Amino acid sequence: MRIAHLTDLHLRHHLPGTAQVPARRSRRMPEFLERAAQSIRDARPDLLVLSGDLLDYPPYAMHDPEMQALAERDLRLIAQALEAIPCPKAVVHGNHDHAEVQRRVFGALSSDFACAGHRVLCFHDDEGDGHFPRRLGQERERFLAALRDGDPAPQIHVQHYLIHPERNAGYPHSYREWESLRAGIEAGARVKLVLSGHLHSGTEPDTQNGVAYAAAPAFCEFPHRWRLYEVGANGVETIEQAVLSASAPRRRAVFLDRDGTINPQAAYRWGPEPFELIPGAAEALRDLQAAGYALVVVTSQSCVGQGYVTAETVNAVHDKMARLLKEAAGVELDGVYASYHAGDHAALPEYRGSHRDVKPDTGLLERAARDLHLELRGCWMIGDSATDLEAGRRAGGQGILVRTGHGARVEAELAPGAAAFVADDLRAAAEWILKQDGSK
Repeated sequence: MRIAHLTDLHLRHHLPGTAQVPARRSRRMPEFLERAAQSIRDARPDLLVLSGDLLDYPPYAMHDPEMQALAERDLRLIAQALEAIPCPKAVVHGNHDHAEVQRRVFGALSSDFACAGHRVLCFHDDEGDGHFPRRLGQERERFLAALRDGDPAPQIHVQHYLIHPERNAGYPHSYREWESLRAGIEAGARVKLVLSGHLHSGTEPDTQNGVAYAAAPAFCEFPHRWRLYEVGANGVETIEQAVLSASAPRRRAVFLDRDGTINPQAAYRWGPEPFELIPGAAEALRDLQAAGYALVVVTSQSCVGQGYVTAETVNAVHDKMARLLKEAAGVELDGVYASYHAGDHAALPEYRGSHRDVKPDTGLLERAARDLHLELRGCWMIGDSATDLEAGRRAGGQGILVRTGHGARVEAELAPGAAAFVADDLRAAAEWILKQDGSK
């Protein structure tokens, strides 16, 4: 039996914004999914497994009907991309999905069906207290019944979370009752393969007492991998595929401050309601993106550390920023990276002291370069503060000061040579960059 395994897409297309973890390249997923779907079709699998976190649904909008409707459109986009693969599909939801919305789109798929001489069982589990996954109620009853009924077909189990190996140090990836679940699976001779997602690094198939356990790596993260399993009498062979090559050239990048550069200062310490774009900002980013630059926002949001807002509120602001940029000029940000540290002004101990993510240090820029496969040497950093300019210089690029926000005051105090260019606003900064590289 041949199984294609795709997991943790964290897709956002109609949904606004990007994933809260920027390494999850939410907005590139439709493009990469189309490419993966063609490769999967060419591999001619007997079964396609999607083991959860198909979307990156914003948690602050779980009860928002408009956001649910956008999520449904994104799930239908996924279904459409995969419908050309002519094999049965096993689909479960993950902790970043909206389970009810996913049932609207994939609810007609069976959770217990025969495929290529095997019995495929999908378990639709959820996180419980402390983010620990649980198999409770009806799903536990189904699990136990499948282990003891009279069907002799070898079983393949699909779920989002891990049963083996146990990975609960830090954030819990394995079921709270993983030992009990594993003991039940290995007590009989029926289950041959247990497939999961959730752990973004993935795990290679590990056979314990005749049962192979495997978690595919997250498709949303570079180089965007999926798995092909060959299940035979002698075990499970794994072939890993990737949409991109790890040796591919790194993309050139423009890093952008947020407050005072893309938007006025009013959004700081508040939610998304007052957020608006500085005139011309969307068009500037559109031109840079069209020229091939990756666009990454790197912003210090010490308002979280100071106790004015939560990180979830900041994420809601970023989602509105992304929506406005998309509506105004079709711009898709490649990532948004934020630091929450507040030094001596922190209200919470975890945000006190210095931190490499706070500009002018380069922690955010370096993380973005690793996550998004970007070239730091020769990058641009646009902002309205001296720390923005210094961060760009330290990262190996150049800084551009805009006179919006605090920029006009900063310009008056700026040391000679601190900025490669001083622009009236983001649009003027973009025009200057494009002239330097010959795009204009």
